[in-house]
Amino acid sequence: MTTCWVPGADESPFNIHNLPFGVFSTADETLPRIGVRIGDQILDMHKAVLSGDCQTCAACTALRDPALNRLLSLGKPAWKQVRAQVQEALTEPSLQDVASEWLTPIGEAIMHAPLLVTDYVDFTMRAKDSDRVYPRASNGRPSTLIPSGMDLVRPAGHRLEDGRAVFGPTRALDIEAEVGFIVGGESEIGRPVSPDEFEDYVFGAVLLNDWTARDFQELETDGLGPVASKSFATSMSAWVTPIESLSAARTAAPQPAADMASYLKESDRYGFDLHLNIEVNGVAVAGADFAEACWTPAQQLAQLTASGALLRSGLMFGSGEAVTGRWNLENGDVVKVTASAPGPRGTTVALGEVETRVLPSIT
Repeated sequence: MTTCWVPGADESPFNIHNLPFGVFSTADETLPRIGVRIGDQILDMHKAVLSGDCQTCAACTALRDPALNRLLSLGKPAWKQVRAQVQEALTEPSLQDVASEWLTPIGEAIMHAPLLVTDYVDFTMRAKDSDRVYPRASNGRPSTLIPSGMDLVRPAGHRLEDGRAVFGPTRALDIEAEVGFIVGGESEIGRPVSPDEFEDYVFGAVLLNDWTARDFQELETDGLGPVASKSFATSMSAWVTPIESLSAARTAAPQPAADMASYLKESDRYGFDLHLNIEVNGVAVAGADFAEACWTPAQQLAQLTASGALLRSGLMFGSGEAVTGRWNLENGDVVKVTASAPGPRGTTVALGEVETRVLPSIT
């Protein structure tokens, strides 16, 4: 079993099999930079590059950026190379002395958004049998994606009151816990991407809380899709878990519909054995198994390009509501979404949490 020299890392769900990427700064070093989480430490990739012999290759240049976008654009071979080098630095005893200088305790880190999301598409994860023709989705608003730890101001919009539409703060602020998938590389416009190419284009996964104002939603049933009820904010975790980290969590997906379109068919149909949990004010209120979705992430990726639309680095698509309910959240409530999955040889890996406090409306 591969062991890490960082104290406590082998017992942590952020172990050597996980290694999520994020962007952080500290009070003393205010420049945001890329880091990799290992246990309760962050490996500073900017310092790692500066201490090495190579500082100008494409990967090293990307790792000195204040966001993951350039690294995403380099594609799968570069992602695998960087991951292998990080694993070597954290497991090779001869590198411990130098690599320990690159560590920052996570308690000292100020987390930032890990990347600039260029496009955002939100799918519906669950569907009635009669609707299982193709994955359904709506376009989101990248400008209102907010990182874990940022407060949410209660949104205002139109809702029904005594049979008429009135404007004011939502009285039905709700939670939708999802998994988001971050795309890297770029496809050709006009050429659909098949489900079997999923791991060639998807860099990693994040947790999402796709906030919903249920009372605003009642006025958005005309077929045009959600606007005010969902566009005000989607919270995302500060850590991007590489898809390679979830290899041991692959599991058989539910049986697809017999009349499914050919572009959605997979030679190896699988989902991910992720278990999601929601806490409100420290109390567990709901959980769900992500693998039960009728559409796999690979099929959702294929749907994005079925019309000939292209993929580009920084696109994120949400899986749809893995966990949903009817919680009318109050001002001051703190919502936390977490998820875990099986790792290699009996270990566990965790996705970065999403934690958000609800603030009063400014309206």
